[in-house]
Amino acid sequence: MNTPTDEEIGAYIAAAGQAAWEVPDLPQDTPRREVKTVGIIGAGTMGGGIAMNFATAGFEVKIVDTSQEGLDRGLAVVRGNYQRSSDKGRFPQDEVEARMGRFHGTLAIADLADCDLIIEAVFENMDLKRKIFTELDAVMKPGA
Repeated sequence: MNTPTDEEIGAYIAAAGQAAWEVPDLPQDTPRREVKTVGIIGAGTMGGGIAMNFATAGFEVKIVDTSQEGLDRGLAVVRGNYQRSSDKGRFPQDEVEARMGRFHGTLAIADLADCDLIIEAVFENMDLKRKIFTELDAVMKPGA
C-alpha cells in the first residue's frame, strides 16, 4: 500500500469538504434557513471543538461558559490548536487570527439571542441541561 502524498491528502480533504455541503436526493425546493451566527454553550473540549469547526467554515461563533476562567481556558485551547496547525504549514499565520476573530466569548446565555443555531455542549447533568434549555427558550429568536 502506498502512503498518500501531502498533495493527495489535501485534494481529498478539499473534495470531502465540498461533498459535505451536498445532500443526496434532497429536492431543490426544500426550504432552507440561513445560518450566519452559531452559539455554543460550553467552552470545554467538546464545545471548543464544535466551535472550531464552525469558525473554520467561516461562521461567526458565540461561545458561552459559566466562568471567565473556563471561557479563557477554552479559547486558549482553540488558539493553540489553530496555532499548531499553522506551525505545521496547514494554513498561514494570518488565518489563525481570522479564525479567532470569528469567536466572541461571553458568560451570558442571553447573548445568544441573535444566533441562528445554538448547540449545547455541557457535561451530562440533566438538571443543568434543563436550566440551560429553559434559559434558551426565553431568549432564542423564532426559527433558531
